[in-house]
Amino acid sequence: MATQGKGAKFIAWWRIARLQFYPMTWLAYTLGAVLQSSLAKKYYLSLYLVGYLILFLMELCTILVNEYFDYETDRQNENYSMFTGGTRVLVDGSLSFKEVRIGIALVLFLIFCFSFVLNRISPFNTQLITTLLIALGLFLGLGYTMPPFKFCYRGSGEIVVSLTHSIYVILCGFVFQGGAWNDPRPWIISIPLFFSIFAAITLAGIPDRSADKMVGKRTMALLFGPRNSLRIAIWCIIMAYLSALLLGEFNTITIVFLSLNLLVLPHCAMLVYYLFRLMKTGFYEEKINREMGMSLSYIIWFGLIPLFSLAIKLHLLPYHV
Repeated sequence: MATQGKGAKFIAWWRIARLQFYPMTWLAYTLGAVLQSSLAKKYYLSLYLVGYLILFLMELCTILVNEYFDYETDRQNENYSMFTGGTRVLVDGSLSFKEVRIGIALVLFLIFCFSFVLNRISPFNTQLITTLLIALGLFLGLGYTMPPFKFCYRGSGEIVVSLTHSIYVILCGFVFQGGAWNDPRPWIISIPLFFSIFAAITLAGIPDRSADKMVGKRTMALLFGPRNSLRIAIWCIIMAYLSALLLGEFNTITIVFLSLNLLVLPHCAMLVYYLFRLMKTGFYEEKINREMGMSLSYIIWFGLIPLFSLAIKLHLLPYHV
């Protein structure tokens, strides 16, 4: 039976929104916007704000759809946590399926409205590519669990999440500010972010493995097993760090990226250590909150550091050699 009372409903909607994951998207979007602004020497705050509102609503809509269509696996998941296994507001009856359907419809309507606003206020001839980008984001986000696409049931869920939360979001920030979608710079700067996200989403499938198997999901953890999934995650964590060094070496971003890697390298080493230790113990049927927390926080470096670098290029922060 659904929980009664406005306060309880507010808490349930707050839980299902999973706001703890939005800062990563905001960082990547801001990175793309600042990158284009650094090239054009001009910044459009209204485009930035409306554009991010659209991405915020798209992420919210994706989460609502995932919660709706992942009900069966969430119901059977005994290893759920703040990182994996959904928010369980449908499982415990805090919200009804009808309420979530109404929420999805409302958010989709708002996305359509603000997309119209974004195209109207944009001074650039990018209406077509902007519309296509938003449509692509909805297709990939909603298709992650929604039939008939169900990417996470067909072995491509990790790729979709990694692409949408790295290059896609950066490209939105870049294009909304007037940049060209085929400019190589936003694509290149997204590489470390892609690897770090792929590592985190691969790890997230390990504690959910048993429940996912019951409903026919084909995650990395099920396709390759937990041990090989850990190997893939470790490789991606190291590749995120190394690709960041390579980007700094070729001056895609400033030398600040290299100096701040003094913070990234210890994080990388500690995370790899804990994953190797998990591989050694073989406790794959338990929660891995520590490893998940470290992996998700590792992602932030690859949005935050290049953002600081670009801020220095734009003289928004003081810098002395």
